[in-house]
Amino acid sequence: MTAFSPRPRPGRPRLALAAACLPTVCLVLVFALAACVPMGGVGGGTPRGGGAPDQLAEADGAFDSGDYRTAAALYRRALDSASGPRRETLLGLYGLSSERAGDYSSAVSAYLSLDEQFPDSAYGRAQRPRLPDLLLLAGRAADAKNLAGSLAGTTTDPAARAALNLSAGRADYSLGNYRDALIAYILAMTGATTQTREQAARGIEASLLNMRPDQLAEVVRQYGQNFPGPEACWYLAWQAASSGDRENYARWSQYFKSYFSSHPWAVKLAALEVGPDSPEAAPPGRDYDPRPATVPPAPPGREGPPALGSMSGARGTVVVGALLPLTSAENTQLAQNNVRLARMALAGLRLALGRDSRVVVEEMDTRGDPGQVVRLVHEAAARPEVMVLVGPVSSREALAAAQTAQTVAMPIIVVSQRLGLTVGREWVLRLFLTPKHQAEAAARYAVRNMGLERLGALYPDDQYGRGMLGYFSAEVARLGASMGATSAYAPGQGGYSEAVNRLTGGESVRRASISYQAPVDFQALYLPDSASAVAQILPLLAFNDVTRMTYLGSPLWLVPELAQNYGRYMQGAVIPAAISTLSERPQTVRFREEFARATGQPAEQFAAYGHDSGLAVATALGRGAGTRAELVRALLALGPFEGATGPFSFGPDGDYQVDPMMVTVEGNSFKLLAEPAEYR
Repeated sequence: MTAFSPRPRPGRPRLALAAACLPTVCLVLVFALAACVPMGGVGGGTPRGGGAPDQLAEADGAFDSGDYRTAAALYRRALDSASGPRRETLLGLYGLSSERAGDYSSAVSAYLSLDEQFPDSAYGRAQRPRLPDLLLLAGRAADAKNLAGSLAGTTTDPAARAALNLSAGRADYSLGNYRDALIAYILAMTGATTQTREQAARGIEASLLNMRPDQLAEVVRQYGQNFPGPEACWYLAWQAASSGDRENYARWSQYFKSYFSSHPWAVKLAALEVGPDSPEAAPPGRDYDPRPATVPPAPPGREGPPALGSMSGARGTVVVGALLPLTSAENTQLAQNNVRLARMALAGLRLALGRDSRVVVEEMDTRGDPGQVVRLVHEAAARPEVMVLVGPVSSREALAAAQTAQTVAMPIIVVSQRLGLTVGREWVLRLFLTPKHQAEAAARYAVRNMGLERLGALYPDDQYGRGMLGYFSAEVARLGASMGATSAYAPGQGGYSEAVNRLTGGESVRRASISYQAPVDFQALYLPDSASAVAQILPLLAFNDVTRMTYLGSPLWLVPELAQNYGRYMQGAVIPAAISTLSERPQTVRFREEFARATGQPAEQFAAYGHDSGLAVATALGRGAGTRAELVRALLALGPFEGATGPFSFGPDGDYQVDPMMVTVEGNSFKLLAEPAEYR
């Protein structure tokens, strides 16, 4: 196994995800005066076609050789006549080249133009959290402060928020707003990486050094013995000693000795008594420079929109292996169903990757045999042209594929719900809405969207049911809500009545009237079971006077007969779904139409997973990923990526992240409740 790990360790900021939280309109308002990228040719010359292959090849060559200033000039010239996706790519290339050349003003202008003209650009979103530091380097501290504050107020990633608060502190310090800088630096200490904490601590010291005595005294009163209260007290003593104010020096030095005698800076106080000019009494922060020494790195490679290869050159053939059970020696229903699902996934994968002749989708038939999976993964790893594998679909094969891919450092996107496939495996990603994701999504919708604070559960007393209850309960607790009554039943044994009775606590009077609701200890009821089980349970709940209840379900409920025959019991239900013909998202509608034209079949769930896997790979390759490790890093930096299944991303552990679409019941049919959304 290679020692190189392509995946960021958990806890490091996912800035692309955090930045996507800010609506584009915020950037437009904040930077209303930002200069757009000039459209005239460099030096008054006449552009040679605005993107002619020879000009772009020259630009790419300059970029690859490290001559970023020349590359920036050439990319900028090519912008004259560029439009659509070509313009999107060139804006990104111009910005990145300018940044690496140290021309931060041009880089900022390019990125802002990219964000304004192409608001859905994944690369533009990835730049947003980097812009405050770039603005500061460009001498635009006020703009840096405004943007950092806006971004920090919308991101949910603690590490990303800490980094943005650090940027806000630097901007305030540059503007001479030392008290505001101190507050921002203190905020940057929460949820921060070690590097951010160290930089924020230096900013705090420098801010205290420059604050007025009355401001420092307020810090001492506010923070007391907590950081930075003792430090503020020491600076008060230092300021008094430096100005010859012996009365205040005596006051604050004595205050420090009385309340902070065990603080490490007690040694510096003793040195201060020798004299404020002694080297040991030198105040920390005198040499502080608020400008960032480095800016958080841009996504790797020559970045741009999803277009394979660089703007000018052709890439050698890239093979994407479809590691799927396309045939099976077994004639069981399960084996043949896996073959059907695999062929759906293959068709979706080909649809996504069939637009470029430089990418070849190669069938690698596992035949439903984990041993064959191991052999195929080893063979693929030995072929440099094979960049990534997609599949398998069954649990046993997926585990064998994940274990082997990790051993041989082969990137793989598994399309399976088996738990734990990506945990501890840097080379393994997953694209599948697992039962865990379903349970968590139902809890999130109930708490966040519906504002519910207490939830109940009725679940099968087996490994699946207990697991779903665990996922659901954990997410409810994470969101600050609580679980009320829960009740389990023996699956398939008609034990529903007793479990339902426990939920009502014996308070049911069985009026069988929709005008009466038995008192229960929850506002909505989670019921993770099959449509056939739910069809037996819902009438029992109604018979026991649970008549005005919001039910939270699972995709297993999405059987038309359930809504047709039992819809009266489940009005307003909340049901997560991976993909549905109910969706009106342009990306989903386009996928369904293209898949139907290409195959003559309706698009199912696995077809969408295969398609989104291929689309993600194509995008990562188009962003410059030329090695397997670069491909994994690019895939992890994609999100939120607009696929057929929604705006998804791969989490730090490589697992699929999306808030899936929600379906409800109106009358006797399923209706769209909410389109899929970025995972938060």
